[in-house]
Amino acid sequence: MKSSLTLFLAAFTPAIFHAAPPAFNAEGYRIPQPGATLEFPRAHASHPDFRIEWWYLTGHLFTAGGRRFGYQATFFRSALKPPEEQDASAFGNSQLYMTHMALTHPEDETFLFEQRLARDGWDATARTDRLEVRNGNWSLTADPLFSSLQLNASIRSEAAWDLVLIPEKPLIRFGPDGTSRKGPSEEARSYYLSFTRLRTSGTVEVGDRSFTVEGASWMDHEIASNQLDPELVGWDWIAIQLEDGWEIKAYLLRREDGTPSEYSALIWIDPEGKTTYRGIEDFQWEKSRFWTSPHSGGRYPVAPIIRALHPVDGRERVFRFEPVLKDQELDLPGSTYWEGAGDILNEAGESIGRAYLEMVGYAGPIEGLR
Repeated sequence: MKSSLTLFLAAFTPAIFHAAPPAFNAEGYRIPQPGATLEFPRAHASHPDFRIEWWYLTGHLFTAGGRRFGYQATFFRSALKPPEEQDASAFGNSQLYMTHMALTHPEDETFLFEQRLARDGWDATARTDRLEVRNGNWSLTADPLFSSLQLNASIRSEAAWDLVLIPEKPLIRFGPDGTSRKGPSEEARSYYLSFTRLRTSGTVEVGDRSFTVEGASWMDHEIASNQLDPELVGWDWIAIQLEDGWEIKAYLLRREDGTPSEYSALIWIDPEGKTTYRGIEDFQWEKSRFWTSPHSGGRYPVAPIIRALHPVDGRERVFRFEPVLKDQELDLPGSTYWEGAGDILNEAGESIGRAYLEMVGYAGPIEGLR
């Protein structure tokens, strides 16, 4: 998902699975294994024997008076050397931590963002026994039973937010064999874990104003070593939370000729947490309206329309994403992409949910993501 930041993609394909992947890649990093048992809550912590990993949170927050905020908090870990060469010195040179924070404030028509990059040690770290990730004063932690999470974030001196997040639905582990596929190579897979609905409360500060907020968040945790198929030039990804208790994760993995990879997918998640997968032939993603960034020059399809058959009654549903702000682009050194909050409208134009949309590869190549 970004250039120097190896983004997540929850890719599944209804293809026939071939031979099991090797345990390690050519560099000595572990490869996710089909059918592997993960130990929880330990699996929510860091996995330095895999090359890349991230904890990705997005959410929609509201004050009692209806003021709205959207937020993104992304903690990336990337190994700088294979596991057998890693050490635990105070001034670490084994892991690199890149963290992105963003806050959308539609009433003020502002979008704030910041990036931090640090090696492991005093400024940044991730525990391996439980979830505790930190980059400076930014942190994501969970209690021992993983019944609640705490997120502390800020953007320079302009904004800050402290949130408590409580899972309202079971953990989702994507992929029919416990791994999420991203390409034809047997190594192109990940362990991909999601809490698709977290009840969220806390405070948001903007300038000298402080707001008490409540809302809902979505958290992804992905662990991998070989991420993307080399033929990909970008992706469009959306996480939808519907008012009826369903969620949808959908993404297009884009080839250079503009066609979607067969590893693109749409995943329905019912109110109890059961998943239903749809391949690229079973849903439509229409790029209906574009916005050109005055910062990067990237041209983004900011209002996609998605059509898919509902798993229960088989009838087509139409979901139109309407951004709360057009300019939600993170124009960062080496990492330019659009990620923002919006509403989900049905075919009649009625609001039926909320979503976060991410678009990568529209403002430059993604070579740094492979």
